[in-house]
Amino acid sequence: MGTNINFNNKLGISGGCSITLPTNSLDPDAQAFLTASGITDATISNAINQLVLDLKGYSLWTIGKAWYPIVGGTSSTHKWNLKDPRDLDAAYRLVFNGGWTHASTGATPNGVNAWANTFLNTQGTLGLNSTSYGVYSRTNLDRSAPSIGNVTGGATGECSLWLRSSNSLYARVNSSTIANPYPTNNDSRGLILANRTSSTQVNIQIRGTQTTFTNSSVNLYTQPFQLGGVNPNFFDNKELAFAFIASGLTAQNMTDLNTTIVAFETALSRNV
Repeated sequence: MGTNINFNNKLGISGGCSITLPTNSLDPDAQAFLTASGITDATISNAINQLVLDLKGYSLWTIGKAWYPIVGGTSSTHKWNLKDPRDLDAAYRLVFNGGWTHASTGATPNGVNAWANTFLNTQGTLGLNSTSYGVYSRTNLDRSAPSIGNVTGGATGECSLWLRSSNSLYARVNSSTIANPYPTNNDSRGLILANRTSSTQVNIQIRGTQTTFTNSSVNLYTQPFQLGGVNPNFFDNKELAFAFIASGLTAQNMTDLNTTIVAFETALSRNV
């Protein structure tokens, strides 16, 4: 929307043409996402625009391979990758499988057969020692299932993030073993991420608090990342309001990402 001005009329000349001046200016990447998703809500539009500006301002935008803001309240609006909003497997848009509940606050898998395919695998996309991923969960629940991952069971090169299982957080990043000792976590809400920038260490960040563990990288797995569980063996049921997959993050990157996502969720009145 904008203001329509007929310059000929202003000059007292009949006829002529008019132009529309925008009342605000959106970042082109934010506009591309909003156009693809069909979202016109002003609150969401402003939040998405600020999210893009913040990701770029903190030099996070180019690090990310997939940013999933999960906005709009339907499967058709939740599926889009902010980084590349094309309706293609190659653009890493989500395809939801099984039973999901979609709402303005996020997307909730049913814990039985629900998962979402990102079509993004680590081979050819991320580095063996340069991988990060995570989710913003709005549900505090102890459950033995990952909210994001590409395989489970200690497979060579596994990525999986179990937000709260027996009050512990379990994470693998291109590894066959869990980052150990397991960090205690009795609250599975907020932004939780796993990160690797070293062949011998993994970083975990839980709601802004970072911990580093000794853990060796092994391989890059060919299975694509999945949200809401890892088909066919483990299915989670936490509401997800954001997810991402990116190259490796510095400690400052992780802090800045938490700041950015908390601000985004607060703008949408769904921060926990």
